[in-house]
Amino acid sequence: MPPAGFERDARAAGTTTSIHGPDAVRLGRKAASPAVLALLAGALALTVAMLAIAFHQYRSQVMAEAESRSSAIVRVLEEHAAKTLGIHAMTLFHLEWMVDDLGWDRIDGSPLLHERLKALASQTPEVQSYWITDETGRVRASSFEWPMRVLSAADREYFRAHLGTGDAIHIGPRLSGKINSEIFFTLSRRMELPGNRFQGVAQISLLPGYFADFYRSVLHDPGDIILLLRDDGRAIVRQPLGSAPDNADIGHFPELIATPNANGTFRAVTSFDGVERVLARRKVPNLPVYVVYGTDVASIEAAWRDRVEPYALFAVPSIGLLGLLGVIALRRSRQAADAQEALRRANEALESRIAERTRHLDQALADKEVLLRDIHHRVKNNLQVILSLLELQAQRSPELEAPFSEALSRINTMGLIHEQIYRSTGVSSVRLDDFIEALIGHLSSFHRRPGREIAIHHDVEPVAIDLNRVVPFALILNEVLSNAFKHAFADRCSGTVTIAVTAEDGMLHLTVEDDGTGTPEPEPAVEPGRRSMGMDLIRAFARQIRGEYRFTRTVGTRFDLVFPLEDEVS
Repeated sequence: MPPAGFERDARAAGTTTSIHGPDAVRLGRKAASPAVLALLAGALALTVAMLAIAFHQYRSQVMAEAESRSSAIVRVLEEHAAKTLGIHAMTLFHLEWMVDDLGWDRIDGSPLLHERLKALASQTPEVQSYWITDETGRVRASSFEWPMRVLSAADREYFRAHLGTGDAIHIGPRLSGKINSEIFFTLSRRMELPGNRFQGVAQISLLPGYFADFYRSVLHDPGDIILLLRDDGRAIVRQPLGSAPDNADIGHFPELIATPNANGTFRAVTSFDGVERVLARRKVPNLPVYVVYGTDVASIEAAWRDRVEPYALFAVPSIGLLGLLGVIALRRSRQAADAQEALRRANEALESRIAERTRHLDQALADKEVLLRDIHHRVKNNLQVILSLLELQAQRSPELEAPFSEALSRINTMGLIHEQIYRSTGVSSVRLDDFIEALIGHLSSFHRRPGREIAIHHDVEPVAIDLNRVVPFALILNEVLSNAFKHAFADRCSGTVTIAVTAEDGMLHLTVEDDGTGTPEPEPAVEPGRRSMGMDLIRAFARQIRGEYRFTRTVGTRFDLVFPLEDEVS
């Protein structure tokens, strides 16, 4: 149980901490806020980053879908144009054969070719009319009328395009007819006589409206466009048109032909409306014409927004909730930091008090040890004074020398104990190896006789025993060794005494063995029936330390003592 002063110090420390509470709050917030704010910012940044990645992925997905859709539609448009225009290109071969069969004279004199052309024009909705011109540009037959009025096509682009050699199909621009003002574009072929002589031009007038109607049905979104372009970029058909249907010029867009495409698509701003689009372009095989399909990027963005809107509606409240939880966590962290700082200050104050009291206790303990050493030193000095007085008394009274010698030896042994305590670092125990070595030196000097040499060998473990046991142990050893010096070698000039001390299983073992004549017991009785004082001391001291002893007599004498190293707890 701690002393009352200790509790008062702890309360004082707590009071000191409460006085400095505002400083602790500020320090706690400084310590806690950055970590929590960093964690909160990291969580929000991670959430926003994941949403941004998801939105980007959805945008890429929507864009890829739009590109794939545009590519698929433009392939349909290419197939439609190839079949439609390809069939009519083949028809031009038949017209040339008709002209070769009939000749110009029969064509001028008979409505046969006119009827055939008229029948062909009525069978296909995209054909407005058929025209055949001779090498001068004069119209010799058409599906419109017979006899054919005097009419020249020499000024038309399609006629001039065939004046050179070659039998390539030509696609003309949008035109307004000379007989019928309806808008059309031409599909024409050069006719030749043997030897590659120019014979004239076979031409079909096609209605852009037919293609516009078909393109209208293919459009995926209102913002999408479809263009049928000549190879020079001039528009033949555009859906939605964005201008009057009878307008012959609907735009010239060479950039839509020249712009490189990746995977069949490219992005560009269409000049006729300024809208950015994803465009897919394909050339119609064997014909100088392209089909282009464009998807409005704004409609792609709208589709992307429609797709991510449910996720955004879920993500925004989630981010808000995360922010709210972060604020709560920040407040809790600050509160915890405040409490931690207050506890730290209390601990510091308490540790300071404890350290101060520990210093006082250490100083008191040091003073106590110094005092005890001084006491042992004084006791040793006093014993030395008593020893000196007894020696003086024995010198003045020779009859007292024999009885005083044992007392002097015992007093000196006790003095050695106090001297060992005084010289050691501790005051609660004595090292037996150091003490026994000092005791052997004293007894060897005390019992030395001229002409006699007694050797003492010792093997002592460095065991320390407390003061309550060292005094009885030392006096027992003193009695046994004194007895050996006095009686074991009475009729001999030399001998050996062996001392062994070992510790095992909490017990201390002492063995003293000499090679002398073998005495019956320590200090044998002077008179029969009288008990030896040395034996009484051994018996009393052994009982005091709860030990057991025995003497064994062989060639010499062996003494064994066993006692516990520590006091038994009752």
